[in-house]
Amino acid sequence: MQKIILNTTSIEWIKIKKELIKYYSSLEPRHTIASSLGIKLKYSGYFAMIPENFDIDAHLTQYPLTNYMFVEDNTGRIKSVPTTGNLDSSLLFDKDRLIYIIGLISSIPAKNKDSITEDGYVVINSLLIRNAFKDYWSYLDYLIKTDVLCTDGQYIVGEKSKGYKFTESYSDKPLKRYNYPISQAGVEAIPSEVYSEEDKTFLRNTVTDFPYLSYWYSVKKLSIDEVAASHYAYSVMQDKIRNGKESWDINRDKSHRNTIIRKDPKTQYHAAQYNIHSIAVGDYKASIDTNVHRLHSVITNLQKTYRKFLKFNGNQLINIDVSNSQPYLLCLLLNPLFWDKDSDIPLNISMLHQNVQDKFEECQLERIKTYVSSLDRTHKNLVGYINTVSIGQIYEYMANVINEARRTNFQKKDIKVMILTTLFSKNRYMPTCKRYFRMYFPDIYRLIELVKEIDYTALACLLQNIESEIILHRCCKRIWEKGNGKIPVFTIHDSICTTKGNENYVKDIMQSILRKNIGIPPFIKEETM
Repeated sequence: MQKIILNTTSIEWIKIKKELIKYYSSLEPRHTIASSLGIKLKYSGYFAMIPENFDIDAHLTQYPLTNYMFVEDNTGRIKSVPTTGNLDSSLLFDKDRLIYIIGLISSIPAKNKDSITEDGYVVINSLLIRNAFKDYWSYLDYLIKTDVLCTDGQYIVGEKSKGYKFTESYSDKPLKRYNYPISQAGVEAIPSEVYSEEDKTFLRNTVTDFPYLSYWYSVKKLSIDEVAASHYAYSVMQDKIRNGKESWDINRDKSHRNTIIRKDPKTQYHAAQYNIHSIAVGDYKASIDTNVHRLHSVITNLQKTYRKFLKFNGNQLINIDVSNSQPYLLCLLLNPLFWDKDSDIPLNISMLHQNVQDKFEECQLERIKTYVSSLDRTHKNLVGYINTVSIGQIYEYMANVINEARRTNFQKKDIKVMILTTLFSKNRYMPTCKRYFRMYFPDIYRLIELVKEIDYTALACLLQNIESEIILHRCCKRIWEKGNGKIPVFTIHDSICTTKGNENYVKDIMQSILRKNIGIPPFIKEETM
């Protein structure tokens, strides 16, 4: 078969289609039994969420594939039109691939709540689809031209992929679950492979190395009231649409200075539905990332408001949470021995993962160690910070400081974002919250600067790895061992969920281990999920 040189334009693509039709018409007609190609499970998952009013078979009948970038070959099968110019790369059509792309509109924001934009477009990296199947352009083109999806058309090399969302005919409709054929063979609670954003490839899922973390997922007793949660999610979306943009949730990750970015309630609904149905089918998606080594699961992905629908073995769940956890964990960095890899304290930097240690040069470690050694432990700003985070009040304290000074009305959730910005943003970025933090806690602020002086992401990685080490591998492990594997635990980063009646047991272990490792007692609160 000949090869056509292609400059990727729609005109050239149409020429490819004509050439393909001509080629197949020149071949002797024959009959072949069609087979389903599908998509590998590690890409597709067990299901996709699609609009309730979308009937794929009726849609394919109304909009025949061959009117778009598909052709019928000499065996009567439908094939995609390649964009590469190589006619040999034409692949058989499979409707599950069409469904897969539709399903990305909910599965992508479900895994990253902070990716949800105000305009509702879901950014889909072409590499993501290409890894699943290489002829994705024919499918995307079909969905756009038949008014299932629309695109913002915004592509910036190295910065932004195009965004896609449902057209008005489907955008505010309830979603239904489309089960892929693979789901009939049973659902694994924990995937054997997980995609690593850091490594851009699939890696072995290491969470299975730790029975004190994986067991509670593997027994598949975590459940959700699927009907009630789904109805609630749809009513929340409708209320936000009816009440206007001012009622929409703020995307605090994307908002900055005087620019407030909100989250599209339709996309939030789509994400919620994907997570609700993941729990309903027992696809818990538990894994440990390779960056800060946190445990991620469908529970950490699920918006807090939906956790009330969760149960374990029919029992209510209680969440035990460390208040102002990141500012609290920062207190460990005030200990000079933490920066000494040979020290004998319960947790020093050498006990963290190597990729986190590698963010610091030896000379930087010495500078930080020298600085914290020089601090006056009795100075009021240092004592004030430690005491305030130990009682879980740093956000409230800074809210009072800033509101009184600037006659504002910031709430705790606003101040939390401001303080996390102080901790994790570049040193040269100096918004109001940073200036006030530096004014009231100069010694702490200088430590923050030193930790970030070479790599501004170092502090975030350091604190989150400290958190994962303590919560996952010290608290959960101790609960597993002392409780003889009978106390259920599910982590949400800095908090641990357990069944009602076990909360005091879990809380006591968390308090003991955190105090031992950080050096000061934490403030821990309980809440019914």
